[in-house]
Amino acid sequence: MTNAYVPHLNLAPKLRRPLSLRNPLDYLRLTCWAFFFPQAIRWYIEVFGGSGLRRGHDLAQAWRALRENPVWQNLALQALLCVLTGTGSVILCLGVIGISVHLLGAACGMLFGLVIGTTSSREFGLGIAGSVARGIAFGVVFGVTVGVAIGQWNTADSTMQSNATGLALGIIIGSVLSVAYGGIGGVTSGAVLGIAVGTTAGILVGAVLGVSVLASYGAAGGLAFGQTFGTAIGVLGGVVVGAIVGMLLGVFFGVVVGIAVGVGAARVLDWLIAWALIHSTRSIMCGSRVTPLPLPGLRQRLASWLSQDWPCGVDNANQLLAYTLQFIPVVGAVNDVLGKLPPHLLAPAVVRLVEKPFDWDLLRFSSAKLSSRLWQATVDGLFLLPSPLKQRWRSCFSIELRLDTPARGICAGFWLWHTQEAVRAVEAFAVVADLPGGKELHGIAQAIASGQNVIDLPDLAEWEDIATWLDTCLATPLRPGTVAALRTLRAVAADARVAQHALAPLNRSTALNRAIAALTGLINAENITCPEPEWPLIRGVAEKWHGIVSRAGGVIGDEVLRRPAPNPYEGYSGLPVTGHTFIGRRDILRQIEVHWTGGDRLPPLILYGHRRMGKSSILRNLGHAMGTDTVLVYLDLQDAGWVDHTGQLLLDFAQAIHSQAVMAGLDAGAEPAEGDYTDLGTARRGLNALFARLDSQMAGRRLILAVDEFEILQQRIEDGRVDPGMLHYLRAKVSDYRWLGLILAGLHVLDEMGRDYRSAFYGAAEHIRVGYLSHDEAVQLITRPHPDFSLEYAADLREKLYSLTHGQPYLLQRLCWELVNRWNERFLRDGAATPRVIVLDELDSVLTRDFFAAAGYYFDGVWSNTTEEERRLMRVIAGREEGAWTLDELITVTGESEVAIIEEALKLLRRHDAVLIEAGCVRFASELMRQWVVLQDRSHAGWQLR
Repeated sequence: MTNAYVPHLNLAPKLRRPLSLRNPLDYLRLTCWAFFFPQAIRWYIEVFGGSGLRRGHDLAQAWRALRENPVWQNLALQALLCVLTGTGSVILCLGVIGISVHLLGAACGMLFGLVIGTTSSREFGLGIAGSVARGIAFGVVFGVTVGVAIGQWNTADSTMQSNATGLALGIIIGSVLSVAYGGIGGVTSGAVLGIAVGTTAGILVGAVLGVSVLASYGAAGGLAFGQTFGTAIGVLGGVVVGAIVGMLLGVFFGVVVGIAVGVGAARVLDWLIAWALIHSTRSIMCGSRVTPLPLPGLRQRLASWLSQDWPCGVDNANQLLAYTLQFIPVVGAVNDVLGKLPPHLLAPAVVRLVEKPFDWDLLRFSSAKLSSRLWQATVDGLFLLPSPLKQRWRSCFSIELRLDTPARGICAGFWLWHTQEAVRAVEAFAVVADLPGGKELHGIAQAIASGQNVIDLPDLAEWEDIATWLDTCLATPLRPGTVAALRTLRAVAADARVAQHALAPLNRSTALNRAIAALTGLINAENITCPEPEWPLIRGVAEKWHGIVSRAGGVIGDEVLRRPAPNPYEGYSGLPVTGHTFIGRRDILRQIEVHWTGGDRLPPLILYGHRRMGKSSILRNLGHAMGTDTVLVYLDLQDAGWVDHTGQLLLDFAQAIHSQAVMAGLDAGAEPAEGDYTDLGTARRGLNALFARLDSQMAGRRLILAVDEFEILQQRIEDGRVDPGMLHYLRAKVSDYRWLGLILAGLHVLDEMGRDYRSAFYGAAEHIRVGYLSHDEAVQLITRPHPDFSLEYAADLREKLYSLTHGQPYLLQRLCWELVNRWNERFLRDGAATPRVIVLDELDSVLTRDFFAAAGYYFDGVWSNTTEEERRLMRVIAGREEGAWTLDELITVTGESEVAIIEEALKLLRRHDAVLIEAGCVRFASELMRQWVVLQDRSHAGWQLR
């Protein structure tokens, strides 16, 4: 296809405003539209009145639109006025030349014409627009015809009329009527009028042929054949009957002949006007709007446009289909060009053709024979023939879709999708399966057809294998919306397979819930735009699957309710949590991202807070939070800290970096060898080489060293196992590489750490405190620890859990874990009738000596991380169960003479999240911590824990 200039046809009316009731020219415009350009009324309704009733119409919808839409109301009123003024104008002109018109007959004729016109438009596929056009034209035509006929009948006698007068009158009226029918049906309308005035059998036969062809095929060629054939037979029949009837029927004979000749002449005249302008695009707009006769050269011109610029040519073809009756040349041109396209352009060309075709029959007759369809319609119109003979003749013309060429096969496939014949479409697209883009279309057809055959959950699970071709689909598929919809269906099939084979009922129920959500979104077209003609088929598949999955979900849901609840509180043991069970901490992650956004370097970060506050969980989830461009290297010094020298520790760093870099797809070279990390010097050279190798690959990426329990390194430095220079080395590497980040997690801030840390990072590191969960985060952790959690907590229990822990994540996880275990024990005892709600009364059974003993690691950790002064103060504060202490009260009870000592102790306790100071009053942050301190003191005093 070349890039030569191709004109863009714009055959739509050039009207930028609605028709006005006060503008006389608008009445003339509407009348001209009805007689010569009925497609313009369809365009007017779509642009100014809404397009919901374009083809065919429901009378109730039309009446409702007429009541609600002022544009429609004005159009109906203008149409009625056009009938009245048009009929009156013709009657007035006839009266001037001395032709008598019966006014009552004219009024009855107008009424009859309006009824016939507005109720018969559905058969022509014009819908409401056809009702308006035919209503105006039929009203005028029948009004004039009946008025003149009755008037002439009343005045006719042997001396007043003659054959010549009748013939002349018939020609005049026939010419007027033929012009009136120019845009609304040609011979078909002539047949209706011929019946009304008593035409001869010959005209009836010819006219009915036109009706049959037009009704069977619309405005795509039936007119051309029916008009010519009907006119010839009509004239011949009129002459024969005129010879038999003689002078007494001269008037009616003249009218009939005038109509027949006028209809044919008008069509030929339109064709001649367009033919005279054949070398100009004006020929398409002059006459071709109302003549179905193929314009000379139009097929070749359109074929040339399509060859030079296919998208523009397709748009022009749609313009011709929408605003003219030139269906035959358009079909011929499209077939000519498609048959000559190279294989790699065929599929994209047809995909462009089906984007928004005005008439889907264009695709049908790009595969089936149009001439055979016209001959079949002609045979069907011969109503006087015996049915067996008609069927025998009809069988001589096949209109079956042809799959003998790739162009016909792919067009047939889209047509079959349009007619909802998915199974036959597979056969059609198989013809082009080996062409570029054909594999995708054939795969779509197979997926849709097999999706329609799914009847139960096992069938749905197996459908996933049918859609495996989606894995190798092009990055830019021909039908991206369809491919996206099928990928959604494939995800549904994958969930169905999980539900089919998973052992845990909750996992099965979860998979089906995901499938239902995906199908619901697809049916509602929330995120996917699937094109025609596949969308109705895919929507039907999705709706069918939705019913299958819903029924299966109901069965599995009942099964879930008959089983104990899985316990999702993974953090009850104190180990880090990841994935769905990592709740909250968005504020911490946001602070980290803020510090590492912008600037040339990533500053070192220190994450501090007391034990079991969630620091390790934050580090482990950094990779997911930071995105795919971040390589997270997590190192826990509780494991790596057991080293004999600095080289071994740096070897641990190198191995962790190398492993994660390889997993991220980077070229990290050979795995670090122990022989290259014998001391600090050799280890530095080995790690430097690894950093240098990665440097050129880190554009747009980050590598984060996340070191947990970093205070252990200070102990190794003090033991002499690790060289203090290692801290300075890490700090230097962070400065050398802008893509390298370092985050240390531990109990202390720099001020509380050894001087080696302070000298290496002081002034360069940023501190981020990890404290308690907020109220909302705590409630989320309690009630939604996992998306599939199947139990509920009473509102008062939720608040009590928060007040006991103040949002301490480990204590919350431990309490909830115990509560779920208690509920499961009751479920096993009482069965499925057990209410799936945990209530406040069940908390007492959890807060036992065993609970405080099991959580002792946390309580002991907080206690051991304080000084003796702090512990003595904590014992005092723990003595008051409700309320808080003022500073004066604490001084009085402790007997301290110096306020500064108490203030310093309170400052440290607050930094370690042991106490809260609000409005000058002091209390424990966690009520459970207070209770543990009390129980410890009682135990030392000989008290027994319950």
